[in-house]
This record gives sequence, C-alpha cells and structure tokens, in this order.
Amino acid sequence: MEKHSGYVILFIMKHILFIVLISLLWGCSHRSAVDKHLNHSGKVMDVKGLVKEIVIDSPLIGGLSRPYVMDKYFILTDPQSEKNQVLIFDKENFSYITGMGISGEGPNEITSLGELILDEKQRCLYVADYGKMQMSGYDLDSILLNPNCLPKYKFDLNKTTTPVMFSYVNDTLCYACCITAKPGEIFQEHLVTWNMQTGDMHPLISGHPDIERKRFHYAASIDNNLIAMSYDHHDLLATYDLQGNLKHYIYGPSWNDATSNAMIYYYGSIIICNNRIIVGYFGKRNPDVGEVHVTNLIVYDLDGNYIKTLKVGYNIVLFCYDSEYNRIIMALDDDIQFAYLKLDGLLE
Repeated sequence: MEKHSGYVILFIMKHILFIVLISLLWGCSHRSAVDKHLNHSGKVMDVKGLVKEIVIDSPLIGGLSRPYVMDKYFILTDPQSEKNQVLIFDKENFSYITGMGISGEGPNEITSLGELILDEKQRCLYVADYGKMQMSGYDLDSILLNPNCLPKYKFDLNKTTTPVMFSYVNDTLCYACCITAKPGEIFQEHLVTWNMQTGDMHPLISGHPDIERKRFHYAASIDNNLIAMSYDHHDLLATYDLQGNLKHYIYGPSWNDATSNAMIYYYGSIIICNNRIIVGYFGKRNPDVGEVHVTNLIVYDLDGNYIKTLKVGYNIVLFCYDSEYNRIIMALDDDIQFAYLKLDGLLE
C-alpha cells in the first residue's frame, strides 16, 4: 500500500513539474513576442538642410509656446503672454489672423493656461485653465469673427486627478494623461479615458511595472487602433491597442529601470502618421547648464521596429503633425523659434 502511494505521489509530482515547465516556456515565449531590444544607430539621415524656418514677426511669442494644427489654421498657445494666450495663424503662409484668451482672473480670462483640445468635426476649441481648474469650449468660427466671444461650454476639472495631454475622439471619449498625487508621495502619470460630458475617468494604462516614477508622452491613433507611449527619463517606447492591451515594449540601448532622473532625458513629443510612429529623442545626460531638448526624430513602424533616425540639428521643444501638407511643425529653442519639416520621402 505504501509502495502504491509512493508511485501515485511520484506521478503527481511529474505532472506538476511538467505543467510548471510548460508555463515557464510559454511565459518566456510570450515575453519574447512582447519585448523588443533595439539599437538606434542604424540608418541615420541628416535633415537639417530640409528644415524650413517659420518667420513670425508679430505678435511676439514666448519660449513656452505649444503648436497645434486645426483645419486651415496653425495655432500657438503662449502662457507667458499678458495679452492673447491663444494665437491663430493661416497655416499656408503663417500669417497672423487673430488671438484670444486674455491673461487674468476675470470670469472669461485665463489664469493659468494649460493645453488645448481640438474637436475638428465640430470646429470647437477647448482651453484648459489650471488656475481655475476649468475647461472652456469655444466655437472656432466665432473666434475668427469675434476674438472676444464667450465660450459655448464650461465645466470643472478634477482637482485630485488632473487630466493633461489630451487626445480627443468625441464628447464621451477623450484619452488623457492623468496626474495623481497623494500626500507625502511623488506624483504619478498614467493614461485614462475621460468622458468630458460626465467627468468620469477610467484607468487605461498604468505604464511599465518596473518604472517607479512614470513621466511620458503619448499619441493615439483611432485608424490604427494604436497608442504609443514614450518615456521621458527611460529609454523605452511602449505600444498598446486602444483598449489598453500591451503590444510591445521597445527597449533602447540605454534601458534600465532605475528611478527616473530628470538629469537623463530620452524621449519627447510623439505622433502617429503615415503608418509610422515618430518620436523625438535625445538619449543623453542633461548638460549642467540650460534646458535639454530632443534633437533627433526616431521613426518606427507600427509594430515598434526601428526604421531610421532623422537628425534635425535643432533643439526641439514640441512638435505637431500637419496631415494636409505632410509635415511636422516644431517649436524650437534655438537660433530659430519655429520651423517645419516635410516628410515626403523621409519615412521609408
């Protein structure tokens, strides 16, 4: 009887060992399908000579401006302006059209300008005011007729989970980076879906589990069912579907999971266009003096495979994509303040 029990125990142990082995092999196979380790030193193209300066003589614009494109217009926000903080230009020739959003604490003034949300279908422009923790929505055509027009919509922003970096789909679905801060703890960033009508937020992507302080940029593409997330202080790009399911972690040559260090800067702005992910890249230690900005654009395919590096040769603060003219429009911290780069023939 004891001998028979011993055989039974041995049989069970063998099966447990077999199951564990299969699980480990599946896990390794699954991780290898998810993880990509890439080197950015492959195909490098110097495009500085293709960068075209955008000359804006008036109005004067501060160094913290943020570029946007909507319909026929190039839009800049200037939180340092004491007058109009939202400036609208003709994107064909970059001539100034009008401005709105006076700095101040009045009922229709901007206390602390945040980012814009662009609803191209409804031609509506939402302005975030983080001083009042309020979002105001303006009709674009009304602004063009009367820069002093009143907002069509106003609603409050959540003070404990503040949304930034918006990607608008419709009134009930907006992707946003959400900043949360608990007393005595460092603030964290994570991606959420946000219903602008109800204010409801739902967690979507918490980020790489080994990164303690998450600081990132992201881009969302409805057409490609894709979210691409680039980490500011880690050599890491991550891709997900629109439901937040992980596709790939793309580790660069300097990847590690050390606590985020602002002295080391990797990725910046990111866009998805032309079946490509384009992301600003610096990848070096911050110099002791002055701000650090990305100087290169790295091009990936939608699966996170490295295509090439575009050496822009200017300090890029932020950039956006103009689909009509297939170009990137950049705000720079350099000898020139604004410029564009046409992408025709550069992404293959």
